Amino acid sequence: MLLRLDVEHVDDLTVISASGEIDAGTADQVGDAVSEAFHEGRRRVLLDFAHVTFIDSSGLGVLVRSHRQAEANGAVFAVVHPSPHTRKLIRVLGLDRLLSIFDSQEQAHAALI
Repeated sequence: MLLRLDVEHVDDLTVISASGEIDAGTADQVGDAVSEAFHEGRRRVLLDFAHVTFIDSSGLGVLVRSHRQAEANGAVFAVVHPSPHTRKLIRVLGLDRLLSIFDSQEQAHAALI
């Protein structure tokens, strides 16, 4: 399955909704979308995984790079709606200590205001 990204901007918040698989062939699309938001001066970027069916190490690497890019720009980056499998991968790799993970956009908004 291909990856589809929908990007919505509201003030300084960008929500990037991903649908499909994030792997070696599609991870750069995600990274580019996040980078573009930061280059446009967005201060908060949420990556919504509600419709992500698969993620591999390339995709996880993009999450780490996105977090580091946010820190370098004085911004915040968070992942919302990860599947149980994705959440487990993040936890097993210890990325849950680095990344901000939320069950919903509402939780992320409240925590990141």
